[in-house]
Amino acid sequence: MRCIVLLGKTSTQAIDARIEPVDKRRITINDIAAHAGVSRSTVSLVLQKHPRIPEETGEKVRQSMAALGYTYNRNAANLRRRTSQAIGLVINDIRNPFFAELTSAVEERAAEAGYMVYLVESAEQPSRQDRLLESFVEHDVAGLIVCAATGTPPHAFERFAAKGIPVCMAVRPYPDPGLDYAGSDNYGGAHMATQHLIDLGHRRIAFLGGERENPVRVDRLAGYFSALDARGIAFDPALVVESRPSLTSGVADVHTVMRLDVRPTAMLCYNDFVAMGVMHALRGAGLIPGEDIAVVGFDGMPETEITHPPLSTVQLYGRKVGSDAAELLIARIADPARPPARRIEQATLLVRASSGEARSV
Repeated sequence: MRCIVLLGKTSTQAIDARIEPVDKRRITINDIAAHAGVSRSTVSLVLQKHPRIPEETGEKVRQSMAALGYTYNRNAANLRRRTSQAIGLVINDIRNPFFAELTSAVEERAAEAGYMVYLVESAEQPSRQDRLLESFVEHDVAGLIVCAATGTPPHAFERFAAKGIPVCMAVRPYPDPGLDYAGSDNYGGAHMATQHLIDLGHRRIAFLGGERENPVRVDRLAGYFSALDARGIAFDPALVVESRPSLTSGVADVHTVMRLDVRPTAMLCYNDFVAMGVMHALRGAGLIPGEDIAVVGFDGMPETEITHPPLSTVQLYGRKVGSDAAELLIARIADPARPPARRIEQATLLVRASSGEARSV
């Protein structure tokens, strides 16, 4: 059964909720065994979804459970076995389609392994992230997948290792080589996108959006710098604008660089939200994205196919990153002593009408 729980202000109440049987006497495993005509150990194995139980036997036990009105108390079972069947997932922005894809893949992979997922959003606030993680610990999750908030301090997750709680970092690189990590090749993607714009004749290429302490932005900027340097193009710091990425920040970032004495002819954006805001602002200024100024986004949101014009973007694979993170965490839960692992998914450049050849502005 697939299950994901979105936790908000009432997360503690949601996790702690219990369902009591209608019957005054609690139905036991012994009752089910007697009703189904099997042993108590067989019922226990069915409840644990053990692969050695024949499907016919499992179905007989499940029918008896339904007839008796039995509800499996997984929390009590976890206490007895000192295990948990829940994974905590912390993402940065629940509205971002990239994180929606990642979350879906984590939930799908976790369900296959018998885990449910508790989902929370840090909103890029390290203090909020810390409170949410402590709540997960209090509720005895089996492990954590964390897309770290911008500004998360180094070694912030050492305390979880000390408590024996596995952690897999996702999306954003984290400076702890002892932790598993699943992410994308942000450096390579930005290098590829910048090289594409240079090949179209652009020399004044702006980089718009992202916050200074965000390690993803650091990697993307490094790829941008590298591509400029490889072609002998001098870096102009005035063409790099820092902002918390959003549609509205894209509008503001465009206004910043368009006030320069020598304007950019192309704009590489931190993500697709920023790029969409950029194209909106350009049209408002009487400029045509893709003709007057080239625009490239990052992430590969599905909506980029139907923007006006269709947006060139660096395709990242949120579902694959989510699946990788879940697999790494589940493997860590099963074998806490195995060496740390990293999985980096390569990026793909999707060239569309928004990135045209250079022309004077």
